[in-house]
Amino acid sequence: MMSFKHFIICTLSVLALIISSCAGEIVTLDDANFEHQTQASTGMTTGSWLLFFKANRCPHCKKVEPEFFKLSQDEELAEQGVVLGHVNVMESPRCAGRMGIRGFPTLIYLHQHKLFRYNGKRDAESIKEFIINGVQDMEGEDIPAPPSFLDHVLKMFKAVGLELYDAALGKSGMAGYGIIVMVGVLMAIFIGIISMFFMPAQKIKKA
Repeated sequence: MMSFKHFIICTLSVLALIISSCAGEIVTLDDANFEHQTQASTGMTTGSWLLFFKANRCPHCKKVEPEFFKLSQDEELAEQGVVLGHVNVMESPRCAGRMGIRGFPTLIYLHQHKLFRYNGKRDAESIKEFIINGVQDMEGEDIPAPPSFLDHVLKMFKAVGLELYDAALGKSGMAGYGIIVMVGVLMAIFIGIISMFFMPAQKIKKA
């Protein structure tokens, strides 16, 4: 029969194995799996997340990547339940827009239902200090909720509106005027289709 001492030793060994297996793992996040993996808007039972928003061709991102990998090897962060994830901004526009990414590389820490933006030195030691002690003195932001379908539609119309505005000012040259004509034609077709289904039919007078 296993003694209590042996039970404690076995338990600690299993925990050490779990921690060592988690260390070094960097989760790839995108628009499809971001909320499922991080649970940013729900319970955050998967842990606190250090997120690295990057672009493949960004030279500054390439300099940060080795430092980010060092953090993935840090057992102290693993023991505290910090999970590392990276997001390709160019391939995940919804995720980047939700988190308010304005440039890259950008480091964000999601902890206790709050969002903390990192603006310090981009080395492993400084980032770790921020996670362990820095956020204790910060209020943090509320984590934005996942964008709804209506948000996507409004964003699309806003982008189209800006394009039309630039075209009207002549900033887009002849292509801009072409866009205005095309949108006008599409609007006329759309209104014509709507009128066919919703406008009351006129009664034909008998001779």
